[in-house]
Amino acid sequence: MEEKKDNHIISTTKNLSRQKVSRIDFEILVRFYEICKKKKISEREVSFLMGKINQYFSKILNPFFKEHIKTEFLDILPAIASTNIRKIIPNKLASKETVDIHGTHEQYKDKTLELDYYKFTVAYRDGTTKNYRWKIEVKKGERSKVNHELLEILKALILRGYFNKPKFALTIYLLIKKNYKNAFTPLELQIALSKLTNKSSDPEFALKEGVNNMRITYSKILTESEKFLEHCQDYRIWISQYVPLNNPSGQFFIWYEDSDENDKLLTTNDNNILLSSSIDGLLDLLRSNKSNFKAPDKLESWLSAMDKLSPIESITYAPKEIIEGFEASTVKVDTLNNFVNFFNVVGDLGCQDKRFEDLLELREVGEIRKVWDYYYNNHLFKAKKHKELSFDKTKFIIDFREIVGWFEELMLVI
Repeated sequence: MEEKKDNHIISTTKNLSRQKVSRIDFEILVRFYEICKKKKISEREVSFLMGKINQYFSKILNPFFKEHIKTEFLDILPAIASTNIRKIIPNKLASKETVDIHGTHEQYKDKTLELDYYKFTVAYRDGTTKNYRWKIEVKKGERSKVNHELLEILKALILRGYFNKPKFALTIYLLIKKNYKNAFTPLELQIALSKLTNKSSDPEFALKEGVNNMRITYSKILTESEKFLEHCQDYRIWISQYVPLNNPSGQFFIWYEDSDENDKLLTTNDNNILLSSSIDGLLDLLRSNKSNFKAPDKLESWLSAMDKLSPIESITYAPKEIIEGFEASTVKVDTLNNFVNFFNVVGDLGCQDKRFEDLLELREVGEIRKVWDYYYNNHLFKAKKHKELSFDKTKFIIDFREIVGWFEELMLVI
């Protein structure tokens, strides 16, 4: 029966039935629906966390419809509902048991609201019955208010490279739920992500929607440089640049994670760092002089998969800039970061070959170690209260120049 009360309100009532419905499928749907209602998770939010369009779960809830929760979603239902899987999936039902469903579907629509009422009776194989009443409400034209605190969290994740690989909505939601004290709803996350995927959004934080295994994903719109760096991350092989202390011409080299999970610099068979004055020259050396060095396991794949990418260095080590930063009245965090990067690459070289072991001892020299310890305790783990950086700048620069000299003597031998 259909009744139009005016040009704006539509009321529809239908008598419907459905036979031979899988009881397991029906019980899963009932249990999950009831848990979501208790936890005040809307049908739209369930659809979003499933990686589907807003109406997806609402359609599944139609007891007269042939759709059911697909098997591939069963593993994520407990995460969506924050519950144990045994509270959703029954374990004492016969796999082929069926039920019959009879009842009515009433729908009310106007400009602002769409209501679905399902009143139905389930008949079980043993002759018993049970009545159900389901109400699904969808508001139309509701203004989407952005939670700016959540938006800033997402922007921070974008800057850290979290979205360089596509992420499912549920994955993002669980990460934020675990790491941030404030409780954000799935709807708030959906609205914030929608703002970032808007074409008019700030390009620096722009996300795009994709599809993986029929589920919506969110990922950063990468620049050409970011695409190459992500390529390097996948293979654990990077291009680095070193700018010598007294020479503005940089030298490019390969830094990689070996099969033993240790970071190393690519060396030739006679234990010299493989260097070139340009990135193109370095890549040519890698392709044409394979017999002169022991290649990392994935080097060939890294090179062959580089088509249509624009190679750049992932990091530049410039000791002159570091010294100038420490000579300033206030040592900035960027200067500390650059120093720590140099400290680490010196350690990588010192650990990979006995010929370079003296570098490890130089890293332990008084003022060098003081600055490293300060960074480790106050910045690496983001302590709430930073201690003041206390050290002898003059002595530090002398110690630092010494370690740079030894590093360059070992590194720049060609």
